[in-house]
Amino acid sequence: MKRLFRILFAAAFLVCMASIALLFNYYKENREGSTEYQTLMAQAVTIRMDAGDSDQQFSQNTEITQQAGVLKNPPALLIDFDELRKVNGDVVAWIDFPGQSISYPIVQGEDNEHYLKYTFEGKRNSAGCVFMDSRNSGLMIDGNTIIYGHNMKNGSMFGTLKRYMEQEHYEQFPYFDVYTPEGTYRCEILACARIQAKEENYPVKFGSELERNKYISNMKSLENYEIQTSQTTSQAPLVLLSTCTGGQKAYRFVVLSRAIKAE
Repeated sequence: MKRLFRILFAAAFLVCMASIALLFNYYKENREGSTEYQTLMAQAVTIRMDAGDSDQQFSQNTEITQQAGVLKNPPALLIDFDELRKVNGDVVAWIDFPGQSISYPIVQGEDNEHYLKYTFEGKRNSAGCVFMDSRNSGLMIDGNTIIYGHNMKNGSMFGTLKRYMEQEHYEQFPYFDVYTPEGTYRCEILACARIQAKEENYPVKFGSELERNKYISNMKSLENYEIQTSQTTSQAPLVLLSTCTGGQKAYRFVVLSRAIKAE
């Protein structure tokens, strides 16, 4: 009996130690990932001195009127893409949610697996990197640019994107910015929804305007709350942000938007 007790105690001890090691490694990776991206921001991101002005206009070809006052505010950042390329040649853009914690470089790899486990600097880390779908021809080139990020428990990467499940949060932050070497886009949010992780929910191209509008309508039919927007028939490129819902492998939480290029 004593021998059995010793065996069970030893097994429980080993399980406990393994759990502690995994937990330690998790927090160590979180800390290292956060430090890496903070360093990148210090090296390559500058806050514009005129960010509070409203002189810079956005193209009104997309017939956006509801958020017009907000859209007049110029992008707040200046991104040094040459500096970022020195670290990682896969960089294609920088995403920033003004007033929120989401502000990261966007990369595009040869597949949609690598950057799930590797950071911008190429270090293996559960935080991974924010990345664009490998099927996309480039940012804002296809009808739908898809950008993925982990739903990290510490709130990093797309860990705070789930706040858009609440209408109050959307009303406070109805857009985000995407900076590219060719120009800056303000992305007006159209829908925030939990969707099934199926291929048909993640198209990068549309065969027609009708197909595009059907996709938008389908996403809006799934939205957590109704978002009133101006006409959605414009040809402005769509941007879909996607993250895990936490423990539900068959579902994702997405934020669908359309991009307005700064003039």
